[in-house]
Amino acid sequence: MRTAFFEPGKGFYIKEEQGRGLDPNEVRLKVEACGVCGSDRQVVHGESLPYGAHFPLVMGHEIAGTVSEIGEAVGDWKIGDDVIVHPFNNCGSCSACLNGLSNLCSRQRCVGFHQPGGYSEEVVVLDRQLVQRTKKVHPVEAAILTDAYATPFHALQDAGVTSGSTLLVIGTGGLGLASLQLAKALEVSLLGSVTRREEGMAMASKFGAQAAFSMKEGLRAVSRNIRRSGGSRGFDCVLDTVGTDDTLKLALDSVRIGGTVSVIGMSEASAVIPIAKQVRRGITIKFSYGSIIQDLKRVVALTEEGKLKPKELIAGTLALTQIDSAFSETRSSGRWVVLPQST
Repeated sequence: MRTAFFEPGKGFYIKEEQGRGLDPNEVRLKVEACGVCGSDRQVVHGESLPYGAHFPLVMGHEIAGTVSEIGEAVGDWKIGDDVIVHPFNNCGSCSACLNGLSNLCSRQRCVGFHQPGGYSEEVVVLDRQLVQRTKKVHPVEAAILTDAYATPFHALQDAGVTSGSTLLVIGTGGLGLASLQLAKALEVSLLGSVTRREEGMAMASKFGAQAAFSMKEGLRAVSRNIRRSGGSRGFDCVLDTVGTDDTLKLALDSVRIGGTVSVIGMSEASAVIPIAKQVRRGITIKFSYGSIIQDLKRVVALTEEGKLKPKELIAGTLALTQIDSAFSETRSSGRWVVLPQST
């Protein structure tokens, strides 16, 4: 099988690998599509590396594929099944897992960082990490559901966003645009978007934002305009998909009294928060990471019902041999997807 490895200084390189044997509860997948996530970009650009990951890496954790081999103890799957992979392999016995927070498992292993991922023609994962997909969802669209959609879905559920809520989404990258689609599916009553990018305003409107704002106006000006849009009360929830000092300040200025700020952006930035002000306003700040497999199943169901349209989030597709292009080109609003079987 062809596999794309990455090492600092060498970049990506393709090698022919022999697939290993399966443990009893493992399955082998033919990888049909694998999304390029922002966390992969951070590794390639030398910004961060998940704890416990080591080079060379076979990255790629947004995987859609077909079951090609099953371990002897696998009972729920058969060869030929169309699936997507929930990338997190939790231990099931730590404090987080026992309290229903398996996405925060202290011994968590993630496909693409702690074990070989989907930038390869084949991948091996545990059978309990699989989620069924139907022919209604194309592999390219299904792949990005695993993170680009499941991560903000988990955050929105945890923040209590429901029908009738008002929501402001900061950022118009893959997570931000997916969040806007999810907000429409959840039937929020007012949906706003903030972007740093020229093209972000138009993209936000396309994805359902009723009001779009540019960070280029400056923090004070954009905060004032946002409050006017959301009414003097501000937004019930602000979802920060960027995670910098400026975006967190903007989120706190834009949320209503007693509202919730949820941060899923994973920059290496630090932030200074005016504590007394936020205490007096009763603001809840949540930092949300990843998802649980039930989130992914719900996102797949929403897509099959036609309430989510991941196709609109696809920036383009690339063969495995073209993988460099997904990281070297100017960042666009949307997700690149690698097709390992393509030549």
